[in-house]
Amino acid sequence: MKAGVITFHSAHNFGASLQTWALQQALLDLGVEPCVINYHTPVIDNLYDPIKETDPRKRAKKIKQLQKKNPKSLLRYERYSQFIKDNFTLFGNYTCYEDLLKETNHLDAYITGSDQVWNSQHIGGYDPAYFLEFAPKDALKISYAASTGRSYVLPIYHDKFRHALESFTSIAVREASAAPAVQALTDHKVNVVADPTFLVPGKKYDAIKQAPDIKEKYIFVYMMENNPQVVAFANSISRALGLPIVQRRQKKFFINEVDNTYTSTPGEWLGWIENAELIITNSFHGTVFSAIFEKPFVSMLHSDTGSRTIDLLKALDLEDHMILDPTTFHDFDQFQIKDKEMLRKRIEELRNHGLSYLKEALHLNETKTKQ
Repeated sequence: MKAGVITFHSAHNFGASLQTWALQQALLDLGVEPCVINYHTPVIDNLYDPIKETDPRKRAKKIKQLQKKNPKSLLRYERYSQFIKDNFTLFGNYTCYEDLLKETNHLDAYITGSDQVWNSQHIGGYDPAYFLEFAPKDALKISYAASTGRSYVLPIYHDKFRHALESFTSIAVREASAAPAVQALTDHKVNVVADPTFLVPGKKYDAIKQAPDIKEKYIFVYMMENNPQVVAFANSISRALGLPIVQRRQKKFFINEVDNTYTSTPGEWLGWIENAELIITNSFHGTVFSAIFEKPFVSMLHSDTGSRTIDLLKALDLEDHMILDPTTFHDFDQFQIKDKEMLRKRIEELRNHGLSYLKEALHLNETKTKQ
């Protein structure tokens, strides 16, 4: 069986890349021949391309300018782009929906997700590609852990959701809080499954993970949005423990920074997570990999999409790692995972549930997945 995945694979975002890699790997382990449909529109690409120019001459000129003004932005872009080429089995090259409609090579199944492929804010309103409207009628149409990013769907898109979901053969969202909103727009059963990053055992990430070249101990702060509360809290923890900070941005935010992950690849980012003494994050995938690698961590919610982290921590029975108000923090034990064996069991349950859903959705025979 050949299955194509459409997601935010081209986003130079660690979580987006790793969920794509994990879903591709899980499909391989199920005996499916997967590919990542290379759909990358300007809405996504322009967020990460430091050049933002398609004309070859103008692009070459801007590259020379950036080499002088901000060479690290070019290095980050080049290294990340190479990771995508090296680690994803890309299918086609589509920069707009019209290009997808012209595609004549039919696959057996089409999968949309994971990540926030149904978040109108991220896809520029409504993009039929992420609702598989381009797929042939006789193919399986599946959503796996598709996320709306919120617990609701904006009313302006209700009719489009209803129309698109009619032709789906299987539907699964990532957040339990979003399931009722999607269920209200379809007669099909809406399942809830874990993010694809949970579909493979933690050891699988050794294939791409790289340890950082740093000798001293550090706190890893993965701050997706510039949040003054996160900065203030991380600074206070750094002072209290006498540990420096590694963070994701090129610009310095913290009082005692020793490095950043600005030019890191997703594999190197995993190494920064695994080797940290403590992790402070307001990122969904920062929380995911803190749990997978069983690291001491706390999550401070993203102001716009925090509901997905709440759902995740509830699913993992790790709600005590959530900090809603930094002024209430008073116990460093809140960082510690108190029952690692129970966490492993919960992650295994989520993995098995997700794999069972994929097997059923893909009409696969019940066979043991590769270990």
